[in-house]
Amino acid sequence: MKTVESKTARLYEDIHPFIRIDQTISDYLETLRIEPAYFQDKSILDCGFGGTGWSVELFARSGARKVAGIDLNPGWAERIGKRLERYKNILDLRQGTVLDLPFSDDTFDYVHSHGVMHHTTDWKKGVQEMTRVVKPGGTIYLMLYGKFAPVGRLIHFIYRTAGKIIPYSWSSAFVKATGIYRDHEISLLDAMYAPIEKHLSPKEIREHLEKCGMTNIRFFESAKWKNRRFYSSPFMFGSNIQNVVWADKPL
Repeated sequence: MKTVESKTARLYEDIHPFIRIDQTISDYLETLRIEPAYFQDKSILDCGFGGTGWSVELFARSGARKVAGIDLNPGWAERIGKRLERYKNILDLRQGTVLDLPFSDDTFDYVHSHGVMHHTTDWKKGVQEMTRVVKPGGTIYLMLYGKFAPVGRLIHFIYRTAGKIIPYSWSSAFVKATGIYRDHEISLLDAMYAPIEKHLSPKEIREHLEKCGMTNIRFFESAKWKNRRFYSSPFMFGSNIQNVVWADKPL
């Protein structure tokens, strides 16, 4: 793997164990205003399924026909596969990059990427790959970081600057010893050390999706942040803390 990819994979090894799977799934369904039955009989690809595979678990237990997944970390496919062994007949989890998906055009009914593309070297290429492999009539899901409100941008700037000064081993030891800002939702390690972190406006995302030929583009308010008004207030990070998007590929 490239250096930036290996650093990213290593970082999320320290963060992902603290994802609350059931709560994350609940927030996801509430955000999109759907029931698990939405995924029944669908062929699904998860671009960056992570160390917990919460979305793979949701899709599999919701009756998906097939659940494929790609992630940088070579150990996670085996780990998630073992945990979800009862669904092994429908799982296809692989190590790889979301910027070069090893699947043919027009393969999947639903292509999902949550919190991944903004950490890549080319988010536009990643999104283009997603639109390539989704079937006509299918849907892609994206969660990409938004452009924070002014106070949030200042806080984020301080974190990113500190990450260039304070060794990762020190911060990691502090978080592990104290539990402070350990949770992935407000992770200190994520904020300080993610090698690449893009923040995008709805306009930028919409324009690129349209360029990729996608239609019926819908933005949703994140249920997770809607229920955390302090963080999403204008005095902190603002309402555009996350861009949650659905877009369809025309028939």
